Amino acid sequence: MIQNEIAECMKKMTTYLDTNGYKKFKLFQAQPNYFDLNYEERKTLLQAPSIDYLCKSIIMENTKYDDSYPDHEVNPKYICVVVQYITKLQGEKINKYFKQLQNQKYPNKQISRNKLHFRLTSDEMSYQLSGYQFNAITPFNMIQNMPLLISDKILNLEYIWFGGGHTDVKLKMDVNEMCTLYPNKVYNSDIIMQQQEQ
Repeated sequence: MIQNEIAECMKKMTTYLDTNGYKKFKLFQAQPNYFDLNYEERKTLLQAPSIDYLCKSIIMENTKYDDSYPDHEVNPKYICVVVQYITKLQGEKINKYFKQLQNQKYPNKQISRNKLHFRLTSDEMSYQLSGYQFNAITPFNMIQNMPLLISDKILNLEYIWFGGGHTDVKLKMDVNEMCTLYPNKVYNSDIIMQQQEQ
């Protein structure tokens, strides 16, 4: 049963990526205990050059969202964020980033700090928005369209490994293709805690 789910997931993801012009990707079926492995063991399994290449996608919600700011590109309610496992998000940096975007694009309609509070959604909400379970989230072929925010540390990498739509499926994705072919707005910024930076 699980093997059928994995095969169906890989088939759907391959079809989606092929159809949308992605060329440099690879899907890999990981062992069931993948998340019990440490980062070095995961790196070895995926044949990645270092643990820097291990990433995750998470869904975040602006819990103070105000729809009187109608441009969803610079004032999104939901965003998909891609970060390295070895780093830790700093929500305040995300708030400041979108505040700057809104206020630069609409100088006559400044957004205040109390209208921005990005935080992780619940697993249930993430599933409703993405269609993917916890530890399986990928930015591709989600139910809800939303902007993609990538940690600027990832831009130094040729590719990354992250969730592929099922907990046992990993997706190797070319960073340049992810940034240029993703169907919605793509942003990159410094969004991690200072002490975690390398």
